[in-house]
Amino acid sequence: MRGFVAHAVKSLLVWLSVVVFLLAAGCALRSEAPLTPRGLAGRAKAVEWEPVTRSGESASPRRVADPRILSCLLGYLKEAREVGSPGGESWSEYRLSFELRGGRKVQLRYVVRKFSRCDPGYLEFPRGWYEVPGQFNILVEALTGYPDASGDVDPRDAAFLRRYGWTPAFRINTLSVTLPAEFRHRPGEYPVVLYWAYNNELNRDVGLDLTPVLGQTVEARLYKVAEPLPEFMHSRREAGRAVVVRYRGEIVGAWLDAGSCGFACSLKGRRFEEAAGKTWEEWIAGLVDPDDPLERELARLSPEGVIRAYFEAVDRGDFARAHACESRRLLTSYLFCDMDGRYLYNPGYRDHDVGGLANITAARVLAIERLEGPEALCPPGTLRYMVSVDLQVKELVCFESGPQVRFVLLRREIPETGWRIEAVGTG
Repeated sequence: MRGFVAHAVKSLLVWLSVVVFLLAAGCALRSEAPLTPRGLAGRAKAVEWEPVTRSGESASPRRVADPRILSCLLGYLKEAREVGSPGGESWSEYRLSFELRGGRKVQLRYVVRKFSRCDPGYLEFPRGWYEVPGQFNILVEALTGYPDASGDVDPRDAAFLRRYGWTPAFRINTLSVTLPAEFRHRPGEYPVVLYWAYNNELNRDVGLDLTPVLGQTVEARLYKVAEPLPEFMHSRREAGRAVVVRYRGEIVGAWLDAGSCGFACSLKGRRFEEAAGKTWEEWIAGLVDPDDPLERELARLSPEGVIRAYFEAVDRGDFARAHACESRRLLTSYLFCDMDGRYLYNPGYRDHDVGGLANITAARVLAIERLEGPEALCPPGTLRYMVSVDLQVKELVCFESGPQVRFVLLRREIPETGWRIEAVGTG
C-alpha cells in the first residue's frame, strides 16, 4: 500500500512539473510574440515622434500622453494592415516611440509620402511593414503644430460633428467672440464681417443660422478633425478644423475651415457655391452698400485710376483707403495670412501684410502699362498692368527703396463697385 501511495505521489509530482513547464513555456512564447500595431496600441501609455532630417538627425520630438488624444491616435493604429515594402518614393521619415505599460519602450521607423499627408503611412516592424490609415498621419502632423492640444472635447460637440462624419480628435482652443452687428461690409474695413457672413452660408447648409445672434458675444470652439477635407480642397485637405459656435449653451453655428489656409466647406462637405446657391460675385453684392460715398467714388475710376488711387493712399499712409481699392476676395486673404493656428482669424491688418504697406514711407507712380496677349496670363474677367513705382521703405525686408516694378491684377467684382485690385506682385 505504501508503495502504491509513493508511486501515486511521484506520478502527481511529475505531472505537476510538466504542467508548470508548459505554463512557463507558454508565458515565454507569449512574451516573445511578434509585435503588431494592435498589440502596441493596446499597451501604449504615450507616443513620441521625431521627424528625421536628410542627414539622419532627428528634430525636436513631440510627445502625447493625453488619454483621449492618445485613444484617438491609437485607434487608427489598430486598423493597420500588413503589407509589403512601401517602395522607394519620396518619403518624410519619423522615429516613432511607444511607451508601454510596465516601462518598456519600443521605437519604430515610420514613413509618409512627402506631398500626400492624407495617404496611408507605413510603420516598419521587425517582421515587416504595416500600412496605417491616413488619419494617423493627419493627427501626427497636427499635433506637431498644435503643442497646446487638449483632449477636453465636449461630448455634445463630438456627437454633433459625428452626425456628419467628422471626428474631433482634440480641442485647439475656446474663444469668446462678439459677432458683427450686421452682415454689411464697408470699403477698406477689416473683413471680419466677410468671415462670419461667408461661414454662415456653410452654416445654413446644416440648418443653423447666426443671423438671430448678430451683435451678441458667443463661444467658439476650435477642434482638429481627423478626416481629410473633401477632394476639391486639394493640397489643403489635411488642414481641416471644425468650428462650433454656441450661444447660451446652444449650438448656433458649425462648419469646417482650413486654418491658415483659409475657408473650407460645410459639415456636409459642400463647397461655398453649393451651400449658398450663388457665386462669390452674386453673394458679395448683398454685403456691399453701393450708395456708400467711398464705394461710389472708387466705382467711377478707370482701372488705371484705381491703381493710382491705391499708391497715392499708400504714399499718404492712408492704408484704409488703400485697402478700399482692393477686391473683397483679396481682403479675405488678410484674415488667414501667417495666422496663429489657435485662432479663427487674424485680429487685423498687419505690418507684414500683402505688399508690406506699413513698411512703405513713400510711393510715386512712374508709369502704368496694360499687358495684353498670352503674356498677360490674365484669369477670365481680369486686367493686368505693369506698374513702375518709386517706393521708399523704413527697413529692408522684402525689397529696398527705389524704382521697381509691380504687376497689378484688377477685377470688376460687381458692377456697382467698379474695378478693384485683386493682386499686387513682383512677377
